[in-house]
Amino acid sequence: MLKSILISAQRNLELKIEWYHLLEHCLVEQIQLLIDSSELYDMGIVLEAETFVDGFYIEVIFSDICDYDSLMKIIIKATKNISENKLTIHNFDVLNDEVKHFDLTDEEKILYSSITPITGQSIEELYCKINKSDLLCIEKFFHGIDYRFIYTDFDSIEVIKDLEINTITEINKNFEVYKEEPYLNGFIKSEITTTKDFILLSLLSFIVGKSNNSILDKQYLNKYNYYLGYTHDIKIYGIFIILFVAEYQNHSVFIDKKSILEFVEKCNFKMYKNAFSTYFHLTETPRSVAKSLSKNINKLPPISYKQLIQQIQNLRKKDLLNLIRHF
Repeated sequence: MLKSILISAQRNLELKIEWYHLLEHCLVEQIQLLIDSSELYDMGIVLEAETFVDGFYIEVIFSDICDYDSLMKIIIKATKNISENKLTIHNFDVLNDEVKHFDLTDEEKILYSSITPITGQSIEELYCKINKSDLLCIEKFFHGIDYRFIYTDFDSIEVIKDLEINTITEINKNFEVYKEEPYLNGFIKSEITTTKDFILLSLLSFIVGKSNNSILDKQYLNKYNYYLGYTHDIKIYGIFIILFVAEYQNHSVFIDKKSILEFVEKCNFKMYKNAFSTYFHLTETPRSVAKSLSKNINKLPPISYKQLIQQIQNLRKKDLLNLIRHF
């Protein structure tokens, strides 16, 4: 049975993304070095890591044969080493080599552009090179970093070490569409304060643009004989952002809050809810849910995967309609 320990750090918006990216590289290296020199070196431990505009996560994935307590000691020692500035300068060059491979397509740039008016951060900042002249500031930053640790297994999500998650002052609009041929894009957003919020917003994204019977398909793509159109979810700074992108030509009429509300009012909600439950089983695991929530919910309660699925089944059409009316 696979288990994991998720280490996450939320970004302070006043600090550079590339500093967090560097910290991710250095911490992964520290953990790997300590594992390789320990009795756990042959336990098949796998590390995964990612930096986004709101910070980073590192996931340490292991199986039943690995001793949990020994692994936690390694992780804690690695974070202590980082705080004592035991970083290797070659990671500057590794990071700068990584970001020079700029691989965002025009479609992806348009899709992610909607986060800029919400957070003030551009997706392209993830590709900034690190400045070696920042070394003293980086060392101070490394010393003051705080982490949240979350344990997951096949069913459970539980916080091991907690910290207060920051939210951002955001724009008032909860629904916005931007039209510029050949694409249109935009966002639907709402705060995440509970796991029910997370499930409800995931359901809305599924209905709007993640199924063959989606609102995008039925009210937009089919109408104009377009192919491209979908939603993509981002969870940052306590906000669930449903990004969407679609083909666009001048005068094409896109969906809006009213049309979404009318669609949900008339839809077979049971069918969509059950389809979403199937989709959730296929695409989400305790590990992926922990990643989504690790930097976004304060006082994250212990929860099982079965409880999340039950929350889906407990949703009512009026829950979704109330959410949409709030936009």
